[in-house]
Amino acid sequence: MSYTTRTREFGEVTFRAPAATDTYSGYVWIEGEAFPQRQQICYGGNFMGGTVTATDRNLKEVAQKWLRDRRRGQRKWGNF
Repeated sequence: MSYTTRTREFGEVTFRAPAATDTYSGYVWIEGEAFPQRQQICYGGNFMGGTVTATDRNLKEVAQKWLRDRRRGQRKWGNF
């Protein structure tokens, strides 16, 4: 499952949870214009710490929350 969106800050980004199903969650990966290398996303809008997981059903909501957290962190601490 994947979810693609476009933002002013990050351009087009795609979130993927390749091991996820409707019932079981899998690790979420991001790639796109601002993230040229595929990376696992972590809580708080970062790439270090607790790894985010999602099911096929909630991937979009998880991705949108991660982007909100990322923007909030960048406003508060600069480019982290």
